[in-house]
Amino acid sequence: MLGYQLVQDQSTKLAITPELKQSIHILTMSAEELIRYLQEQEAENPVLELEFRRGYDMYGGRSRGAIDNGREPDPLRNARQAQDTLESNLKSQLRLLSLPKEVYRIAVFMAGNLSDDGYLDLPVIEIRRKLGVSEELLRTALEALQSLEPAGVGCRDLRECLLLQIVRDPAAPPFAYEIADRFLPELAYRKLEKAAAALNIPVEKARLAADYIRGLNPRPGLAFAALETQYIVPDVIVESHEDGFTVSMHPVNLPRLSINSSAREWVILRGSAEASSYLNSCVRSARWLVRSVEKRNRTLMRVVMAIMEEQRRFLAEGIRGIAPMKMNTISAKLNVHESTVSRAVQGKFVLTPHGVLPLKYFFSAGLSTMGGGGISSRSVKARIKELIDEEDKHRPYSDQHIADVLGAEGIRLSRRTVAKYREQMQIMPSALRKRR
Repeated sequence: MLGYQLVQDQSTKLAITPELKQSIHILTMSAEELIRYLQEQEAENPVLELEFRRGYDMYGGRSRGAIDNGREPDPLRNARQAQDTLESNLKSQLRLLSLPKEVYRIAVFMAGNLSDDGYLDLPVIEIRRKLGVSEELLRTALEALQSLEPAGVGCRDLRECLLLQIVRDPAAPPFAYEIADRFLPELAYRKLEKAAAALNIPVEKARLAADYIRGLNPRPGLAFAALETQYIVPDVIVESHEDGFTVSMHPVNLPRLSINSSAREWVILRGSAEASSYLNSCVRSARWLVRSVEKRNRTLMRVVMAIMEEQRRFLAEGIRGIAPMKMNTISAKLNVHESTVSRAVQGKFVLTPHGVLPLKYFFSAGLSTMGGGGISSRSVKARIKELIDEEDKHRPYSDQHIADVLGAEGIRLSRRTVAKYREQMQIMPSALRKRR
């Protein structure tokens, strides 16, 4: 017979409380994200008080704008002035041309569809279909747009961009237009003999025109591009000394968290049980937040200390001294889970004697050397760039030659791997680096 019965069962479950989730989330935050999060928590929690250290620049020193008498400088003095965009500049020029209304409308539409480089993003056929205009009107509007400053704006490809600039330059050397029009691939690979033979001119004259073309602006719109300067405030500062190194948190990233006791005293005086319960909940939440931030900072400091102990050669030699390292190396050193290290370095930056670097930069794959040791891929890339910077530009090193030089230094690397690293560093192949 089937029936019901009571059975006692014992099991273990991993339960993540909201407080623990918050603590993990705080560990993954960068300094900027943490400050924004704490400001949100301060706005929601009446007993939480947040105070920032003012008067410090991004390197932890006193800023020149700080005023010692306690008054803050006027923030409006640091406000950026509105920049003239490429589109607004072109529209201003079009208004001065006294164009027919329909031509002006088409030209303004095309001016609003230019890339930051100044190239026309939409195909002409699509513009004609969208606006429902004739081919003649479209051509007239395009010519009006391409007649504006900067020279080359409104072009559809690199060839047209160069030709527009050559036509408008009275000082352009002879045959520059023909070479840019018909021999761009040869110009890119510095093979001008074919162009000189086809144009029946000396190679020296072709080189003169080629040098002029290389001096033209392939991205005329960038002069008006709204490029916003990005500032990075490091989370941690590492300073190197004769007897070792020191690690400290950046002063700007150390907001002072405290609990306002006056709010609790006010509630006690009022004698409201509901308000007292709410306030006790706020106090518990604020205390947990304070502990979570302190734990985050301690964990981050421990991780950075462990990283720098493994990367002592970097502190002495720079990027070439970076050793291969994985996250499990740091997790084993600190006796924590690898995911904790991953969360701690996520989105964090460190100020070192060799510049501001992301913490993840120090974790890279290792390559075996002929001596049986290991070397970081970042060190190899730095060495490849160093070799290319020092090469004779009239006889640049091939990828195979670089692999042979590295092999003589004890670094085993194939030609294909050298080419891959070179492309990752956005360095051209030897044929394009050669000066003729």
